[in-house]
Amino acid sequence: MKQISFSFFISIFLLFFFSSCQKEISSVSTRTDTTGGRGTGGGGAAGGSGYYIKGKKDGVQKTYTFLPSANIINASSLGFISLGLVAGTSNSAEGLNIGINFFNTATIKTGIYSEDYFGLDYLVAGVYSTNSPGIIYSAGLQSPSLKPLVITILTKTTNEMTGKFEGAFYKQDSNGIISPAEYILFTEGEFKLPIK
Repeated sequence: MKQISFSFFISIFLLFFFSSCQKEISSVSTRTDTTGGRGTGGGGAAGGSGYYIKGKKDGVQKTYTFLPSANIINASSLGFISLGLVAGTSNSAEGLNIGINFFNTATIKTGIYSEDYFGLDYLVAGVYSTNSPGIIYSAGLQSPSLKPLVITILTKTTNEMTGKFEGAFYKQDSNGIISPAEYILFTEGEFKLPIK
């Protein structure tokens, strides 16, 4: 059951990532406001909006500001709510998509969520897309992990979400085979994203 859930979760993340590369993002949203506001970070979907995912990738500072968003799919009728935190670069396929699937009527709220949690309330996973075709790095599938992916949601309003993250992402080939010896490490990760 856990392996099927992880595979489903990564599929949702890949869907979020590839849809974030489009000009228009359409998803089922839990937003209930009608103001159309985007929080204090300003509007727009690309760089310059004040929204981002950033952190140190193997010690080198990286910042992703292209089409940043906190995507929420509310499929509570199917037993889950999915949160995908997404941002990339405008000139390549490089980007991050990290997130949490909440199960058993659990809701998205501030707190610390870790990939090494073995309860039934949530799963944490992520995808780092390189600029090389067919190569991605994933978190949440390798056990044990050198550094389990941990996502901390610090604030959540109707329009915006902030937090931090860190963890190891393992190389995964086009056949889905994970290499436990090849990984990248994200540290000091932060995000500030508009909720979609």
